[in-house]
Amino acid sequence: MVRTVRLYPDPVLLERCAPARAGDADRLVADLVDTMRSLPRCVGLAAPQIGEPVRVAVVDCAGHPAAAASNGLLLLVNPVLSEGAGSEVGREGCQSIPRYLVDVRRFRRVVVRSDWDAVVWCAGFEARAVQHELDHLDGVLILDRAAGARAIHRRPDPGRD
Repeated sequence: MVRTVRLYPDPVLLERCAPARAGDADRLVADLVDTMRSLPRCVGLAAPQIGEPVRVAVVDCAGHPAAAASNGLLLLVNPVLSEGAGSEVGREGCQSIPRYLVDVRRFRRVVVRSDWDAVVWCAGFEARAVQHELDHLDGVLILDRAAGARAIHRRPDPGRD
């Protein structure tokens, strides 16, 4: 079911999420995938963005012009970033902060462990998207990662990521 995306400063976006239980995960994964796919150019969504403070997120960078490689649809239930390497600054958008883009420093390559996709290796744009969604599970937004006011940019077209 397609759900409404919560917008900053909704308090659920600022909470550290509770671990997901099996019943939560099944329902939330389906709703997150449906909602993500309904939004133009959206490559990821986390449960708090649809009002559920649980550790579940989905990412799918397949077909996005910025993704040189992709693992396809990632279903991240109780994910943990176990390794990160390299570093670069890149501009990110967020469905919950639709009018702004923010320059954020992220790892270039990551390894994520989760209950459903046991171990996933990601690089480039996909690694950035995964880290962005994992931040949501800790109540961290791209505004929190901005290096300062000059790292925050008004989005010319709020409907695009």
